[in-house]
Amino acid sequence: MKNIKEFYRAKYKGSLFIVKAGGRMITDKKSRTSLIRNIHDLTTNGMKVLLIYGGGQAIDNALIKQGIKPRKIDGRRITGPKEIKIVKNVMSADLSYRIASTMAELKLHGLCLSSLPAGWTNISIRPRENPEDEGYDGTIKEIYSDQIRRMFDTVNFIVTPCIGVTNRNGVNINADNVAVAIAAGCQSRKLIFLSDVDGVLVNDKIAAFITDKEIPELIANGTVTGGMKVKLENCLHAMENGVNRIHLLDGFREDSLITEIYDSEGPATMIIKEENLQSYLNEVQTEKAIAAQY
Repeated sequence: MKNIKEFYRAKYKGSLFIVKAGGRMITDKKSRTSLIRNIHDLTTNGMKVLLIYGGGQAIDNALIKQGIKPRKIDGRRITGPKEIKIVKNVMSADLSYRIASTMAELKLHGLCLSSLPAGWTNISIRPRENPEDEGYDGTIKEIYSDQIRRMFDTVNFIVTPCIGVTNRNGVNINADNVAVAIAAGCQSRKLIFLSDVDGVLVNDKIAAFITDKEIPELIANGTVTGGMKVKLENCLHAMENGVNRIHLLDGFREDSLITEIYDSEGPATMIIKEENLQSYLNEVQTEKAIAAQY
């Protein structure tokens, strides 16, 4: 191996990474280009990446432009018949095209999907008080991992919005929930959340790592609140269902994805199971020793 990158490339070759990116990252040309460039590096070197993206602010802006006030409960969007048309247009047309365009620009081979394939998931509908809203918000009930992995037999990169398909409608699904469900169902090597912060702030400092056992306490004592509280709850659910390592990093930082993957101690927060912590610390020391030889 010529350098430390080669060490990690060999280590993760053939591994599946689930990456979730927020809509702001996709609309921002610089961050989108950095992300697709990083994914090109990973997939060219044998890693498999499933990118799941949300719409967030882009959907809010499109709704407001049409005179529709965005509706949310605890940060989760309420989608009705008017909203779903705009959600699909933003996610499956506008943002999807931006990603496909950047893939073409950087010559990244892969599949850019307009929705989650019907054969990947079993979707249940979230109940809504207003009958008019019924049927447009969903959650993933079951993952068909064989179908997902079969698609990766032919390509190393697939990107999809967090829109599902039922026999009635297209349905909006929370992007974090989609990422967690697929990562757990496929037992992915890593689950990576890209947002606008490099992880969890503990005692005025970004924590290098947090164990699953620490998450309930961080929530209970108010160290994490709001969106980060919801994200850590999702992380805990993922860990309880078989995901071993989760990374929370700032997707607006240049080359943040490969920096985190190619460095045993990146600038972001890693979530790890308590039972695997000592093994990870031993691994870090080993990797440092190997890196010192280059």
